[in-house]
Amino acid sequence: MSTDVLEATVMLEQLRVTDLRVVLSKMGRSRVGLKKVLLRRVSDLLLNECSPELLALVRELHTLLQLARDSRRSKPSPVHIISVPECVSPSPASVCAEPQMIKLPFYHTLDTVLPPARLVPTCGGIMQISDFLIHLNADQQTQIQKSRKSGSTSVQVVLRIGYSESVGVEEDQYPPNISVCVNHTNCPVQCSYSSNKMGTEPSRPCRPIDITPELHMSFTNRFSVEWGNFGKDYCVAVYLVRLVSSQELLDELRVTSVEQRDLCRRRVFEKLRSDPESEITATRLQISLTCPLVKMRMRVPCRARGCSHLQCFDASYFLQMNERKPRWICPVCHRYAPYDALRIDSLLCGVLESCGEDVEEIEFLSDGTWRAVTHDKLNQSDPLPLKHKGSSKPVGSDVVDLTQGSSDDEDFQKEETVSTHLEDKCVHFRKSGIVKTSRPKSGKHRSKTIN
Repeated sequence: MSTDVLEATVMLEQLRVTDLRVVLSKMGRSRVGLKKVLLRRVSDLLLNECSPELLALVRELHTLLQLARDSRRSKPSPVHIISVPECVSPSPASVCAEPQMIKLPFYHTLDTVLPPARLVPTCGGIMQISDFLIHLNADQQTQIQKSRKSGSTSVQVVLRIGYSESVGVEEDQYPPNISVCVNHTNCPVQCSYSSNKMGTEPSRPCRPIDITPELHMSFTNRFSVEWGNFGKDYCVAVYLVRLVSSQELLDELRVTSVEQRDLCRRRVFEKLRSDPESEITATRLQISLTCPLVKMRMRVPCRARGCSHLQCFDASYFLQMNERKPRWICPVCHRYAPYDALRIDSLLCGVLESCGEDVEEIEFLSDGTWRAVTHDKLNQSDPLPLKHKGSSKPVGSDVVDLTQGSSDDEDFQKEETVSTHLEDKCVHFRKSGIVKTSRPKSGKHRSKTIN
């Protein structure tokens, strides 16, 4: 192990969960899991796939973390007041200038109502209450009212909560035992817990909380967040957003994120190119036209920019599933596949347009062409031939009628000849002592071998 890799491994132990997620996101890996899982994942990258970019990223995050800790030690702790007069704005000391909330594809930010502000404990108990005041300006009120007049709720004021430990962007994460009250009215918070253990954070995904119905347009609004203090730092922020549907994202993807056909064809050639270290040379590559998410034919084939596989998934179904439960995980390689990294494969789009609906798989050949893959299936329209019971020979033209060309007298004579022959055999075996016959009670003859 080199000195640089060993130094980076030591730095990893001091990084936080958000920093580890930043590293995995930059390297195109999954960011889902506990800290020990993320730490092991980054350590494997350092040992197996170490690159100058990865080493520089780990050093940069470690340096920023040390600077942030030093600045916190030099500054006095901010004082957070629970009861704030309605005419007073939040204290500037309680506003987080460093953290920024991660961009959400389905929420287009129009304006910032309250920048990220820390949830600061004010008492020694576990349950804490933090109060904040917000006021909507004239432009924000106008946008909300226009949305309501059109019969739509696409423009909303949402509350977002995340960690305040990192210098970079923060994902939405609720603190334990969270509840939100807006103007003395409880606001519904949709969250689930993976365990009943005290201090467990709600499971992801944690969505922005819509507080629009409880807000006053022309007056100052008060909202309070009740949360469990278990040693982690959180911050809250309020934004004016416009909800974006999966169809709108798909339309945007078709305009801005379509890979050129030459680039897609070059990727196929690179996969088919022979490896000098391997004795096996690939002459064709098989691709399924069925989306691995829904097992249906793809319409808009796409993959993430960090994915190395040729297999695609349908962008429409992928966006719909993440609209209901945002995970952004590639269904083929299970890597992190955010919306900004999605790319539509124009080469496969042309294949889907030119081949029939019954084609499920294709093959890319070494000469740059492709062909449909056909599977031999049993023709179910032709009935199976009937068979004799106890025989594997089918009934057909080879069946011989044994009754033709014989009279009743000839049949009787044949039966008499066979019966006489059998009786002569039995007398021979009885005299030679091989078989001894006995008459059971049922009157039927049975044979028994004599030892």
